[in-house]
Amino acid sequence: MRAIRARRIVRIEVLVLLAIAAIAALVTIPAFSADHLDAPTVKHDGRIDINDVYVFHPGSPQDLSKTVLAMTVDPAAGVISGTTFRPDTKYEFLVDTNGDAKADITVRTQFTEVEGGQQKYHVHVFKGNSGNVNVAGTTNQNVTQGGLKTFAGLRDDPFYFDLAAFNRGADFCHAGLTNDFFRGLNGAAIVVELPTSMLGSGPVGVWGRTVTDAGQIDRMGRPAILTVFIPPNPFEPGSTADGNMEDQFNATQPQDDQRLWRGEIVNTLVALGNSQARANAQQR
Repeated sequence: MRAIRARRIVRIEVLVLLAIAAIAALVTIPAFSADHLDAPTVKHDGRIDINDVYVFHPGSPQDLSKTVLAMTVDPAAGVISGTTFRPDTKYEFLVDTNGDAKADITVRTQFTEVEGGQQKYHVHVFKGNSGNVNVAGTTNQNVTQGGLKTFAGLRDDPFYFDLAAFNRGADFCHAGLTNDFFRGLNGAAIVVELPTSMLGSGPVGVWGRTVTDAGQIDRMGRPAILTVFIPPNPFEPGSTADGNMEDQFNATQPQDDQRLWRGEIVNTLVALGNSQARANAQQR
C-alpha cells in the first residue's frame, strides 16, 4: 500500500533557481527521474540516494495544524540495493522560514546498525537556540512522542512516472494508457509529522539531504533539477570545483545556486528551445 501521498503541498522549494524549470524539459527525464540515481556517488550506495521529498498537511484542507515531512531514499530497494538505512548518515529535512535559502530548522534522523532485522533511530528537531525535540523509535513502527509522529521503513515508492507514455513521445495524456513505472518498486521512507506551528507562520521552503563523514552527499528539493539541468560532465580546467558536475551540485548549498549553477541551467533551457529572455526569467 502506498503510505505517502501528497494531498496539499505547502511549498517544496528551495533551490532559488529559475522560473520555468522542469515543465520545459520533461522530455529529457530518464526512466529513473525526480532524484533517483541522480549522480555517480549515490549510485554506489542507494541508502544515501534521495528519491523524493514531500511536504503536505495530513488532514482536511481546513485543518492545517499538522505538517508532514517525508523523504524516500534507496531507489528500487531490495532489487538494486539493500532495504536498510545507513548508520553513519544524517538524513535531514532543512526548513527555510524567511526566504534566504538557508536552514532555520533542521529535522535530523540517524539510525543504528541492523539488529534482529530492525534498526533503532532518533529524530532530532533543531530550531535556532530554542533547543531540540527528540524522538526515539524502531524501524517499521509508528512512533508518537514529544508532539511528533514518526515512521521509518520500507514503503512502495510513491513517485509516479509513466515510462510507457514517455516512450510514446511523452504522450502523457493518452486516454486509458496510463502506467506507473514505479508501482511495486520500494524505497526506504522517513516520515515526520509535526505541529505546523513549529515551522512558523509564513511560507516555508523545504529540502532534504544526506550527510556522511565525507560531507553532504545528496540533496533534493524541487524535482528534476539535477537530472534535467546539470550535465554529468567534469568541470572545466581551472574551475574552483573538481570532479563530476552532478556530484558537485549535490555537495553545494541552495543559497549558492544562483552563483554556481545559473549558467548551466540557462544554457540547458536555451538548448531545449527557450529564448534567452525566457531562460533568464526568475521566480520570486
